[in-house]
Amino acid sequence: MTGHYDVLIIGAGLSGIGAAWRLREALPGTTFAVLEARDAIGGTWDLFRYPGVRSDSDMITLGYPFRPWRGAESIASGDRIRDYIRRTADDGGITPHIRFRARVTAASWSSADARWTVSLADGTELTCGFLYACTGYYAYDRGHEPEFAGVADFAGRLVHPQSWPSDLDHRGRRVVVIGSGATAVTLVPAMSRDAAHVTMLQRSPSYLLPLPRRDLIGRPARRVLPAALADRLSHGVYAGLTQRLYEAARRHPRATRAALRAAAVAFLRDRASVDAHFTPAYDPWDQRLCVIPGGDLYREIRAGRASVVTGHIDRFVPEGVRLRSGQVLEADVVVSATGLRLRPIGGVRLTVDGEPVSIGDRVAYRGMMLGGVPNLAFCMGYVNVSWTLRADLCHRYVCRLLEHLDRHGLAVAIPDDPGEAARPLIELSSGYVRRALDLFPRQGDRDPWRVGQDYRRDARTVPRADVTERMTFRPARERGRTMSEHSARRRPRPGPYRFAGRTAVLTGAAGGIGEHLARGLAARGSHLVLVDVDDARLAALAERIRAEFPGPAVRTIVADLADRDAVDGVAARVRAEHPAIGLLINNAGIALGGRFDQVTVAEFETVMNVNFRAPMLLTHALLPALTAEPGGHLVNVSSLFGLIAPAGHSAYAASKFALRGLSQVLHSELAHLGVGVTTAHPGGVRTRIAERALIGSGVPADEVEAGRRQFAALLRYPPERAAERILRAVARRRARLLIGADAAVPDLLARLLPNGHARVMHALTSAAAARAQRRPHGHRA
Repeated sequence: MTGHYDVLIIGAGLSGIGAAWRLREALPGTTFAVLEARDAIGGTWDLFRYPGVRSDSDMITLGYPFRPWRGAESIASGDRIRDYIRRTADDGGITPHIRFRARVTAASWSSADARWTVSLADGTELTCGFLYACTGYYAYDRGHEPEFAGVADFAGRLVHPQSWPSDLDHRGRRVVVIGSGATAVTLVPAMSRDAAHVTMLQRSPSYLLPLPRRDLIGRPARRVLPAALADRLSHGVYAGLTQRLYEAARRHPRATRAALRAAAVAFLRDRASVDAHFTPAYDPWDQRLCVIPGGDLYREIRAGRASVVTGHIDRFVPEGVRLRSGQVLEADVVVSATGLRLRPIGGVRLTVDGEPVSIGDRVAYRGMMLGGVPNLAFCMGYVNVSWTLRADLCHRYVCRLLEHLDRHGLAVAIPDDPGEAARPLIELSSGYVRRALDLFPRQGDRDPWRVGQDYRRDARTVPRADVTERMTFRPARERGRTMSEHSARRRPRPGPYRFAGRTAVLTGAAGGIGEHLARGLAARGSHLVLVDVDDARLAALAERIRAEFPGPAVRTIVADLADRDAVDGVAARVRAEHPAIGLLINNAGIALGGRFDQVTVAEFETVMNVNFRAPMLLTHALLPALTAEPGGHLVNVSSLFGLIAPAGHSAYAASKFALRGLSQVLHSELAHLGVGVTTAHPGGVRTRIAERALIGSGVPADEVEAGRRQFAALLRYPPERAAERILRAVARRRARLLIGADAAVPDLLARLLPNGHARVMHALTSAAAARAQRRPHGHRA
C-alpha cells in the first residue's frame, strides 16, 4: 500500500465513516483513504464484545444525520450499532477506500513539500495533503488496569471488558464487577440473568439516569409524517432534551440530584440503599451520568439477582475479593471495569519539520485542530450529549476548510497559537479524565480556542464559522503534490458565476422564459448563442438584443432538437466557434397532452427527445467547452411536472423527471470539474407552451380544447420574473430553484404526502383553473 492522497482519515469507527461520507458528499473529487488498525469496521463497537455492550446515549443523536437511525430501540446493542456503521460504509461507497490492519504510528509534516508522511506499523509510508484523526480519545490496546494486591492468589478468573475473552462462560457463577461507570452498570444486568449472582463493587457511587429503551418519538412520528420529516423532528427533540438535561444539572444541581434520587427510590423502594450506594458526593455532570435503559440495573437489584457493595479493595484472596472492612466477596469471575486509558489522536507521534509536537503543550483551535500544526484535524465529540452531534460538526467544518484551500489555490492552513491557556479540553472530574489531562491540548477562554459543550449554540455557529479566522494560509508550491496541485483533474469549487465577457448557450430562446433569459444575459454582458426551432422569432429576438445591447456578440442557430442529427449539428457548431463557454442553459421543451394509453410511442419519443435527450446530448458534447475555463455552469430547466406527475401528462412528466434526475447526478459528478449545476422548476409561467402543446392521437376531440384552456388558465407567473430568478440562481450557484408558489407548494405536498398529494393537487388545480377562467381576460396578466 503506497501512494499520495488528498486526505487520510485515521479510524474506521463511527467518526471515521462519518468523516468519509461528508468528504465524498462535499468534495466528490477528493482522493482519500481510511486507515484502520483493526481488521473490521466499527471502532469502539467492534472492539468491545462484553455482555450487554450498548450505546450510552440515544441512537437518534448518536446515529448519522445523513442516515437516520430508524430502529425500534433508542438505546441499541453493540452488534446493531456495528452493523449500522458497516451498512453506512457500504452504501456510501466508503468500504473500498478502507485499508485494514493499517495502524498509524507516526506522522511527519514537511513544509517544503506541504504534505504529511504517515508511517504505519508494518513499515509502509503514505503521504497526504491533510490528515484527519478520527480515533476517539482512548487507547484501544488495553484499558486502565489498577494493580491489585494478591491477584496471583485468586482461584477464579480476572477479565477486563476491553479484551473480553470469547471462551468465558459466566452462567451459574458468582461474578464481581469492579467499577460504577457506564461499563459496569451495563455488565451487571446483562450478566445477572445467567449468573448465580452479580455484585457491583464500587469505590464511590455514580449518578444513574433511567431512560426508555425504545424510541418514543421517531417511531410514532413516522406513522403519521413522512420519514424525513419525522427523522428531523425526532433528532431535534432528543438533542434538545439531552442538552437541556445537562444545562439543568449544571444550573440547578440540587434539584437534579433530588430528581435522580427520587427515580432510584421509585425503582428500588429502599431509601437507605439509595443513600448508601446511589448518592454521589459530587454534583451531577461533574462526572458523566450513566444511562440505565428501562432502569435495568435497579430491576436486577430489586429482584435479588444483583447487589451493590460500596467499599475499598484490600486485596484479592483465593475465594474472591477482600475489602478493607474485612468483608470478602466470593467470586468465580471478577471483571475489572475500572475505566479507559485516554490517548489523543490515537497515540500517533507527530513531528513538524523534524520537531516533535507535544500535544499536551498545544492549544486546541475550535476543539478540532492544534495551534501551530498545519493541515491536521482531530475529531472530538461531546462528553455531555451524543458524541456524533459534535463529530458531524467537525467533519463539516473540515470539509469547508478543504474547500476553501481548493477554491483559493492554497495548500496549507495553520491555526494560530494564542499562547497560554489553562483550561483542560475535557472538563470532567472523572478519574480516567484526570489521569490523562496533560496528554490532551488545552482550550482558551475565547473563540476560536474555546470548546463549548452546547450543541444548540454550536449547531448555529460552527457551520457558519469563518474558516479564515486566526488561520495562516500558504499557497500551493511547485514541489510535491498538494490538494490544489492536481487541478487539471479536479478544479476548485467555483465562487459566484461571472456573466460578463463569457459565452452562454441557450436553447428554447425565441419565446417565453428563453426570450427573457437571453435579454437578461445580454444585459449582464454575456455573449450569446441562441438556439430555437422558430427561425423568424429567433431572428427578431437577436435583432432586438443587438439594438438594445450592442456590446455582446449574438449568434443564432435554428434547429429542431427532436432530431438527433440537428442536436449533433448544434454541438459541433458551438464547439467549432466557441472552444470555451461559461454557461449552458437547456431551456427548450414541448408538452404532450394525453394519458399513456392515448399517445403513440412516436409521440412519446418526440417529447423525450426534446425535453431529455437533447439536453443530455448537448451537455455531454459541450462539457469540454464548459470545463475549458474555470467556473462553468449548467442549467437544466425542468418543470413543476418534474416535481409531481399528474395524470394526463405521462410523457411530459417522464421527460422532466428524467431531466431532474440527470441534473441532480451531474451536480455531484461535475463538481470535481469545477462546473456548477442548477435545476430550475418553473411553476405556472405565462408562456405559449399550452397553445403549442402536442396532443396525443388517442385524446378525444372534445377534450382537446377544454384541456388547453384549463392548462393555459394556470399559467400566470410572469416569464420575465422567472428568467431573472434563474439568472440569480446561476450567480449564486444554487443547485435547485423552485419558481413560484405553484412549484413550491406541490413540492412540499409531495414530500409531506408522498401517496396522497396527487388527489390534493388535482382538487387545487381544478379549483384554480375554474377561478382563472371566470376572471375577465384583461385581469389575467
